[in-house]
Amino acid sequence: MDSTNSMDTCVGFDGEASGVDSYNGEQESWEPATGMSFSSIDEVKSFYGKYASIKGFGWKIRTSRKGEDGKLNYLMLSCSREGRRGSKIPCTLKTLPTKVKNCPSKITIKLAKDELWYIKKFEPNHSHTISPTKSRLFKANKNLSMHVKRTIHINDDAGVRINKTFQTLVRDAGGYENVAFCERDVRNFVNKERRVIGKDGDGKALISYFCQMREQNTNFFYDIDLDDDFHVRNVFWADARSRAAYESFGDVVTFDTTYLTNKYDMPFAAFVGVNHHGQSTLLGCGLLSAEDTELFVWLFQSWLRCMLGKAPAGIVTDQCKAMQNAIELVFPTTRHRWCLWHIMKKIPEKLSRYDEYKNITFAMKESVYDTITLTEFEEKWCSFVNKFELEHNVWLSGLYKECHRWVPIMLKKYFWAGMSTTQRSESIHAFFDGYINSTTTLHQFVKQYDNALRSRAEKEFEADFQSMDTIIPCGSNSLIEKQFQGEYTHAKFKEVQVEFRAKMNCVPSLKTEEGNLATYHVLEEMLVGDRTKDRIVKVVFDRGNHDVSCECSLFEFRGILCRHVLCVCTQERVKNMPLKYVLVRWSKNVKRKHSYIKTSYSVTELKPQMDRFENLCKHFYEVAEVAADFEDATKALHERLHEFKSNLLCMVATSNNVNKSSNNDSNPNNITRRNENVIVEIRSPLRVTRRGRPPLNRKISAVEKVVQKSKKRRTDKRGDKLTTKVNVVTDGVVNVGGNASFTDLLTSEIDFTGSSQFSTN
Repeated sequence: MDSTNSMDTCVGFDGEASGVDSYNGEQESWEPATGMSFSSIDEVKSFYGKYASIKGFGWKIRTSRKGEDGKLNYLMLSCSREGRRGSKIPCTLKTLPTKVKNCPSKITIKLAKDELWYIKKFEPNHSHTISPTKSRLFKANKNLSMHVKRTIHINDDAGVRINKTFQTLVRDAGGYENVAFCERDVRNFVNKERRVIGKDGDGKALISYFCQMREQNTNFFYDIDLDDDFHVRNVFWADARSRAAYESFGDVVTFDTTYLTNKYDMPFAAFVGVNHHGQSTLLGCGLLSAEDTELFVWLFQSWLRCMLGKAPAGIVTDQCKAMQNAIELVFPTTRHRWCLWHIMKKIPEKLSRYDEYKNITFAMKESVYDTITLTEFEEKWCSFVNKFELEHNVWLSGLYKECHRWVPIMLKKYFWAGMSTTQRSESIHAFFDGYINSTTTLHQFVKQYDNALRSRAEKEFEADFQSMDTIIPCGSNSLIEKQFQGEYTHAKFKEVQVEFRAKMNCVPSLKTEEGNLATYHVLEEMLVGDRTKDRIVKVVFDRGNHDVSCECSLFEFRGILCRHVLCVCTQERVKNMPLKYVLVRWSKNVKRKHSYIKTSYSVTELKPQMDRFENLCKHFYEVAEVAADFEDATKALHERLHEFKSNLLCMVATSNNVNKSSNNDSNPNNITRRNENVIVEIRSPLRVTRRGRPPLNRKISAVEKVVQKSKKRRTDKRGDKLTTKVNVVTDGVVNVGGNASFTDLLTSEIDFTGSSQFSTN
């Protein structure tokens, strides 16, 4: 029996042994005495542990012996400070704190012929100070109860920081003095559980996790790419809900790889779209070992295969040439846009060396943001370049050549769901801040990604409820506003109302009429900083079918009618807009496929003992909730529980049929799939070398060299080589080594060379 787990209760026993004093568990204070008898070794440990806790010292098992029959028949329990210091490191070189102080306190117990354990020797004196108030901090007295362990498990799965979890437990216990552990114990417990999950390495744990998810829902998709030595190189996955959401919101996505997520420095690549509430929605993600064209092609092809070959209409990324090349290869018909925010953020870096830096920045931003026609943009751009003699600036020249990828006026005629930056991806990254760090394993990250999915789905569900259960009143008597009120979600209807309110700053004037076409010039008064500015926008209205187009292209870009169009429609006495201006994409009245799919299929597999504990607690909570309303019922329930606890302890003490196998993990790593099996050796990923300036090659001291060699030897001994049994379904794709075919893999042993890839869909 583990001494650290024997502190919970002192089990009473029958002490009828020839007039010999025996231990009575109901005594409030006692000391060991020669001749005391115990019915089991566990009772001895419990008794001495309770005594040590009351007196204020730690204890340990000093010596134990077995008889000829192989059974334990001798035990010595001593103070934890027994023994003498014996360090190989001289104190002149390094001094370390030591616990031992040659303490003589101990008890000796022997098993007699009557099958009882008797105290043969007891030494109560100590060679050091003892403190009953600090006894809870001794290792032997520390204990994590089932309730505490379950709370830690739940909080860890939810991404709660360990220090916050510990503070919750302290608060629940009523103070630090009532907690039989410290924050470090909680941290050690979490790390131990994580090591158990990943004891065979990240590669095997990751595949096992993906296979469990796929068993829950066959539409879960994952793709794993291996290098020549079968290290995990790249990973892509998407759950069933994300795949279904892509059917409704996959027209425009953002893609970003600027977030580091794990101990291998593998960048997190997220595909993010916009749902009908304007919220970010995850459409799949990957972990990459490098950021080159080859790996981006692999990732985009995996994502395209996951989405059944349907490419997005538009994609927003940063200025990465490797991404651009991969998009041109995999998504040739997709419009590729650069993140405007990343470009404008580089202005200080690229232009701050010029004397006229502030004026240059103002002129550049004016040409980018304050132009509504292509001609106007080109005039302002060329004007500020010539004025400040920037013709030979390589960065500006490159931007102008690729202006069709980032300048708003060049892109606003296409639908982008209001996205001009990768801010959507970065808002997803913010979800992981505080939960993901440099020591996070792949398995941990995937579980945290699962939490992100749940959070996003719940926010969408709450927004759906608000749009269904409440109504935002109209701010005017316009029938057009009422039309959008009945169709759009709250978030999108609020955007429509912003345009209705801004309509008061617009004054339309009819310029020309040609048949049914009426051309208006709308004068808009704008507030820029503390000063006002006027601009004229052209709107063309068709009186026959009520088609309308505006020079600002807000509807084409965001799917929301602009203030200029609404102003002209009011002038033309239009009562309702044609249905093509009421986008189904923003509708609250459409039942979308992804809303019927469960967010996550990851179910935490508990140990049988923990599972039973959780079910009992749920039952207790239901009973306690009813009994707590009445004082008499609460008192009666306490009495019944005390009575049951006493009977249960006696039953446990006398029972010899304890199922100790319940402490074993029931988390199999075997992957069950139909059809043939492919045996491969999968290893954890290698650490990724990031883009940018390499670290400085500083001189390494002799001590550091010795430490590095020692670490390398330990790593070589331990190794991370793993053998995983991967079962491939009929629609899976397996490419292992050059020209090896799938049939070859199933029928013969192959010398694996080249790049390896596993894919299921």
